[in-house]
Amino acid sequence: MRFPLTDALLSEADEFGLRSACVHCFFYVGDRCALEWPMGAQRRWPLDAADDSGRRPDEVAFCKEFELA
Repeated sequence: MRFPLTDALLSEADEFGLRSACVHCFFYVGDRCALEWPMGAQRRWPLDAADDSGRRPDEVAFCKEFELA
């Protein structure tokens, strides 16, 4: 699921300790998803980390299968 990456989202993520990246997920085993989902933008952490082009992304992706480890 994709959402706009806004300053409000970043502020609330910080305030509430949001964890959403693959490395925080119960299903992340070794360096891959145990459910075999492709790890794209939801692998990025923190949410506002630069993308491959070196700029802050416009949106953030959340995996529907995410379970906090």
